[in-house]
Amino acid sequence: MDASNCTPDYVAELHQHYAEVANQPGTALSVDQRRGVEFYLADIGETEQPATVIRNWIAFVHDLDRFISAIGRLPRSDSRRPRARTEEQALVDRLAYQRRPEVRAAHCSYQTLRLESFPSFRWEPQEERWAEQLMLHQWFWAHTGRAPRRDAQDPNERAIARWATQQRAAQRSGTLTPDRARQLRDATYRVL
Repeated sequence: MDASNCTPDYVAELHQHYAEVANQPGTALSVDQRRGVEFYLADIGETEQPATVIRNWIAFVHDLDRFISAIGRLPRSDSRRPRARTEEQALVDRLAYQRRPEVRAAHCSYQTLRLESFPSFRWEPQEERWAEQLMLHQWFWAHTGRAPRRDAQDPNERAIARWATQQRAAQRSGTLTPDRARQLRDATYRVL
């Protein structure tokens, strides 16, 4: 973080851009830009009474900034069930809400870019993890010439085998999305 104003380094470029936008006459700005300037000014503390929705959203991103500064990463979900109600899990839940398509569609450009400025932020992290698992499955087959085994000594091989088993179970239960099913059938080393 920048010591002079506690602005994280990863957001400095966005703030610089919006400082230039904020200096333009309001009549020259689009509705999205004017809305973005409202969020920007609240983000840097230049607004005394921002609207409640803006104040709450900025408080959330500042909570994320503090978490990243303290821990060095985005918050991660607790895999235990039921999930413990920790500060980290609360941030995970709030971040998941921001990723929802209908919420994301309502963001102004500033909000979108502010979220994307967080280190390692992804809009669809589960899709990326799924694609990575498919890639690992294909790599395993290509390098060993066989399917991964669930009873293997290597924990990585077991994890890949479990993932493939889960995909087949999801297909049987009807919970596998059509796009994922297509990818699993079209892969060089088919999973389905």
